[in-house]
Amino acid sequence: MKILGLSLGELSTAALMIDGNVIACVSEERFTRKKNDEVLPEKAIRFVLETGGISGADLDRIVIAGTELNISTHIMRTYSSWKISDYIRSMNDYWYPKLYQKKEVDFYKLFKDKIDLNQAPGPDRWKKLLKNIKGYYSSKDWPHYKSFLHDYLHTLIGTKNVPIVHMDHHTCHAAYAYWGSLSRGEDVLTMTADAFGDGLSSTISVTKKDGGLKRVHQIDANEFTIARLYRYVTLILGMKPNEHEYKVMGLAPYAKEEILKKAYEVFSSTMQVKGLSMVYNNKPKDYYFWFKERLDGCRFDGIAGGLQKYTEDIMLKYISNALKSKKKSKLAYSGGVSMNIKTNMLLHEQAQLTELYVPGSGGDESLAIGACYAYMDSEVGSRSMAPLANLYLGPDMDLAEEKYVMEAARKEYFVKEYSPSLAAGMLAKGFAFGRSVGRGEFGARSLGNRAILADPRNFDTIAVINEKIKNRDFWMPFAPSVLREDLNHYAVNPKDIDSPFMSIGFKTTQKGKEALRAATHPSDATIRPNTVTEKSNKEYYRLIQEFKKITGVGGLLNTSFNLHGEPIVNGSKDAYRVFQKSGLDAIILPNWIISKKEF
Repeated sequence: MKILGLSLGELSTAALMIDGNVIACVSEERFTRKKNDEVLPEKAIRFVLETGGISGADLDRIVIAGTELNISTHIMRTYSSWKISDYIRSMNDYWYPKLYQKKEVDFYKLFKDKIDLNQAPGPDRWKKLLKNIKGYYSSKDWPHYKSFLHDYLHTLIGTKNVPIVHMDHHTCHAAYAYWGSLSRGEDVLTMTADAFGDGLSSTISVTKKDGGLKRVHQIDANEFTIARLYRYVTLILGMKPNEHEYKVMGLAPYAKEEILKKAYEVFSSTMQVKGLSMVYNNKPKDYYFWFKERLDGCRFDGIAGGLQKYTEDIMLKYISNALKSKKKSKLAYSGGVSMNIKTNMLLHEQAQLTELYVPGSGGDESLAIGACYAYMDSEVGSRSMAPLANLYLGPDMDLAEEKYVMEAARKEYFVKEYSPSLAAGMLAKGFAFGRSVGRGEFGARSLGNRAILADPRNFDTIAVINEKIKNRDFWMPFAPSVLREDLNHYAVNPKDIDSPFMSIGFKTTQKGKEALRAATHPSDATIRPNTVTEKSNKEYYRLIQEFKKITGVGGLLNTSFNLHGEPIVNGSKDAYRVFQKSGLDAIILPNWIISKKEF
């Protein structure tokens, strides 16, 4: 069976599953070069179909994640185009009058300057649709928007003979977590947690006797609000919601207990866990103004630290209660909240948990894959779906493009044929380089194939990459790629939890603190590793092995290969452009090393 899975409206993404195997998955941003792009994923769809060797007419189903989608985030390109000032404007000019003054405000009129009619399928189609739109996220708008999406997709694939179905948002999150995992069976609890999806913010599922997933608990989005809180505190701290929450998490460890105490008390005075439900001592009227007023006078790092501690407390208690209630010892966990790697670190330290699986990039972009799994599980009844052995599901390197770049580079840079030992030697000498080899990673994290790499022992590397290449916030940590067999030398990991997708945090051993110094959090010395095996990524594994032969360290500093504010690079031309515009010393392509310095 051939299924095209789609996540639309936030980091639009397409995935292709053939006979239970995920063949390809990529977000539209990799082609448009606009970070978090919400446009209809035309290029992504064409790519996954081409990778699968099929046409649109060969599909059996198109499965869209979500039973009701929000047109406003799409037509206004909220996630990719809005600035922090636009979010504040929406709070002051739309939400405050609506919530506190009981005034009706026309959202589309207020933000008419943000409406993008020029995106696909073009101004005429969008104008026709807008005539039927009643307001911000109105259920009355959905039938019109749904028809609009279906017409577009049928036109794109060239036939109306492929049925289009919609799967519940959290069903897709759960399917991605469970079916993507190697660990399946009746002792697995599957949990989802995010801000909002089809009216819910969390679900709990168990495995039925026939092997399928069965939802046994759910919480309304207005009751379980931890992700919504994190979003709006991100804005209160002057950062971009729906994107910079990870920066708040990175800032949190710098706050001492006495600094975060006041903010923590504000957060903990609201929602608490009781069994599998959320109860409120004091329910906020909203999640921006209410908290902004009460956090007045709290220091910025204290707010971040208090929020992170509160998040950890809520999630640990909720998940612990769920495991006990359902008598499970293993957890598969997805949704936006699952990307909080510090909470995940505390999770795997819980005595009752024997296995933890957190798939890569568990935000809404992963719903494209989840939609395929969910349809096969609930509609087809298939139990033979393959897990996700790795996330190298994106475009492969084009050799003709690589040759073009290499020949251009020869005119002004140093060029040599690639070998793992040569590249490892350069890293050991202090080179920082970009690596663009093999198929690109799906998701938000670099897993080595579209990566900036450096010696993890050299703390000075942090300043070089931050200032000359990434323009990152000074407090943000880097992460390591580590040989799987060496993980437990560097990480405190008595349960031998694996972390192939940078989705789980770990405390470090003394050896880890020394060997991975530049790839640990500067404040608490924790890491979020990407473990590498010969099976998962042979060429990258060989590079790290060669580095280990020279230095004794089985890991590298690894951060995503992109300029600040851009998506991760897609191919040789993208890689070469970033190399030229940044302070990178060199780049590795499949067959060549291009360097600004002689080597």
